[in-house]
Amino acid sequence: MTPKELKKRLDLRKDGKDSFYLLDVRNPNEVEICAIEGTDLLIPVGELSGRLSEINPWKESDKEVIVYCRSGGRSAMACGILKQSGFAKVHNVEGGILLYSDEVDSSLAKY
Repeated sequence: MTPKELKKRLDLRKDGKDSFYLLDVRNPNEVEICAIEGTDLLIPVGELSGRLSEINPWKESDKEVIVYCRSGGRSAMACGILKQSGFAKVHNVEGGILLYSDEVDSSLAKY
């Protein structure tokens, strides 16, 4: 999923016209620098396997899970973990928050 596609989906969700979960798999110190508005939960990718119980209700809801990190690598790994755990509708934000900052919201700090 491109950053622009994510932005459109976030806007639709604000208006009640879309429904999905946005998962940040960066580390807490990175969230202190910047985050995408509308993020539902932070679970660092290294902790994801051990914290799946926190998001199992998401799987049962059959909603899409959109995952992002700084540049797209960790979120791609997280998508693999989620798919192996039975999540069917999983999307990686291409280029992560860095590309989101370039293409959507330049107020987000780059690091």
